[in-house]
Amino acid sequence: MPRQYRLGRRAEQQAATRRRILAAALDLYRSGGFGAATTRAVASAADVAPATVRNHFPTPRALAEAAGDQVLGDLQPPDPSIFDGLATTTARVERLTRDLIAFFERGGPWWMVIQRDPELAEAWSGVSRSYEEGFARLVRAALGPLAGDRVATTVTSVAVGPPLHFALRGAGLSEADAVEAQLGVILPWLAAREGHDPGGAA
Repeated sequence: MPRQYRLGRRAEQQAATRRRILAAALDLYRSGGFGAATTRAVASAADVAPATVRNHFPTPRALAEAAGDQVLGDLQPPDPSIFDGLATTTARVERLTRDLIAFFERGGPWWMVIQRDPELAEAWSGVSRSYEEGFARLVRAALGPLAGDRVATTVTSVAVGPPLHFALRGAGLSEADAVEAQLGVILPWLAAREGHDPGGAA
């Protein structure tokens, strides 16, 4: 058997084992929080030895960080390509709002998990910072000529962000109604800030 083939098979097996460990950890986070995902519990759920878990992830924190990265990737947050071909601030902010809210809805169950589990929230703080940095870049890209306006970026971030969205959803609004409410708040405000009609903000 060629050495390259054996190495390829071994790499595939290692990757499959890593995926099983991450899946097991995520299931445990969902059901019992960060504290439930001990090395022994993860090993049992993944059907591997505890030493195998430690080989891939030396500490529970390292496992949690990798799992958080996977969750964020699986949820597919929007990136600046969503603005391709959109020439106006109004069009970009509307696209941003709709795509972000779809992302928030996909991530809603995980949002609830970290809200009730400070240990997991802390372990995922790096993932949260990565998301927040991406979110800030998206807001600036959407605002175009207002990207340097601190008031505009702050107000837009609040108007399209998860706290307002989930507050509206918690008050009984449907996803579609929440989207329209958020757009109804931010688009006229931005148009006034820019000094243009809402349909023609540049």
